[in-house]
Amino acid sequence: MERLLRFEALLRDWQGRLNLVAPSTLSDLWSRHFADSAQLSGVVEPGRHWLDAGSGAGFPGLVLAAMDWGRITLVESIAKKCRFLEAVAEALRLANAEIVQARVEALAPARAEVVTARAVAPLARLFDWTVRHGRPETRWVFPKGRRWADEVAAARKTFAFELETHQSLTEPEARILVARNLRRRCNP
Repeated sequence: MERLLRFEALLRDWQGRLNLVAPSTLSDLWSRHFADSAQLSGVVEPGRHWLDAGSGAGFPGLVLAAMDWGRITLVESIAKKCRFLEAVAEALRLANAEIVQARVEALAPARAEVVTARAVAPLARLFDWTVRHGRPETRWVFPKGRRWADEVAAARKTFAFELETHQSLTEPEARILVARNLRRRCNP
């Protein structure tokens, strides 16, 4: 908890310079960002290698790293946001967090055990960008809002996958999607 409180203080300090999260969510950081990220620990056991695509302000990647939930590679294309992620990782002494400045779709295959992203893109686009970073046992874990079913239907047009859904603990209409055996469909 001490790490997360320090993370919050750093986020509030840097927010004025970088606009890391929507200003309208600052009054509700704990449920909107921290708890929403931490709930992913309920669907994946600890000790895995995670790839967090489009890490932004560090949600969910830095929260999971602060919880010692595994080895987290945070991928962010914007240099200023990477500086923030590095500052937080250093201040929290997160030896299990690696920050990579790049577009996730341009990275060499990471062979991650878990791939995640939060508030980055629709599911089909996330799959398109990250399918190459998985291996046979990889799980793709994405928190999605009230239109999650529409995103799943759209993704199924291009990708085949098994899917579990978990009720979000922070938003009644939202779900945590856990996909396995992700592969592109063959074009006829």
